[in-house]
Amino acid sequence: MNEYNGITPPTWVGPAHYVKILSGWPEFWQVLLNTVSWAFGSIIIMLLVGMGFAVLLNREFRGRNVVQGLLLLPWAMPYIAVALNFQWMYNYNLGVFNGLLRLVGLGAIPWIGSSKFALFSAMLGWVWRNFPFFMISFLAAMKAIPDSLYEAALVDGSSRWELFRHITLPYLQPVIIVTTLLMSLWTFNNFTMIFVLTSGGPGMSSMVLPVYVYNNAFLSNSVGLASAIGMVMMVIMLGYGLVYLQLYRQDIGQV
Repeated sequence: MNEYNGITPPTWVGPAHYVKILSGWPEFWQVLLNTVSWAFGSIIIMLLVGMGFAVLLNREFRGRNVVQGLLLLPWAMPYIAVALNFQWMYNYNLGVFNGLLRLVGLGAIPWIGSSKFALFSAMLGWVWRNFPFFMISFLAAMKAIPDSLYEAALVDGSSRWELFRHITLPYLQPVIIVTTLLMSLWTFNNFTMIFVLTSGGPGMSSMVLPVYVYNNAFLSNSVGLASAIGMVMMVIMLGYGLVYLQLYRQDIGQV
């Protein structure tokens, strides 16, 4: 492994960067914790929101196609446009969110200017952009479930919750595994949302690994360290993917 600052010739430093990263470097572990919180928090919220709307759209009601079209709109928007829109909506003085809070008599919140809210605020923007992926995937899977199963369960006196738990959820299990795997990879590697909204701040409160790699490579001119962090990211995602593939194989084997 070389150290290279973009100006002077590269210097061989051996495994020094990996030793630094893996030997308890507090800054790196804080960023890794932020990244895991950002990824898993976003996935859980997206999964629940997507499941809720899929269940709603699986029923017949007036204007369902219009509602479905409107709910799919976020998925069609570019990441950068979503990030810039949320940046405006989070504005402390003129933003929509603080305007609504003031309207009901509550105080304004520094959504992206506070270490308490910055990561969560970026998460909300990411969830809004991507929950339609879960929604449309679950809805397509629900349409494939035979009606005869629900009819037989209703004859036996099952409640709506029992229908969902014992029929819908088992049929959705393979879809949940695949969609969660894909979205986890996209979320873990996403750069745009965090970079545009908070740039990883305030301080390191919302710093995630992709932005951290960028900062080390292009702001701190430590290309070697950035490469080492990128390799650690790749190993983490590879391990995560292998675990998920194993779960998927087990699930397919049970079908």
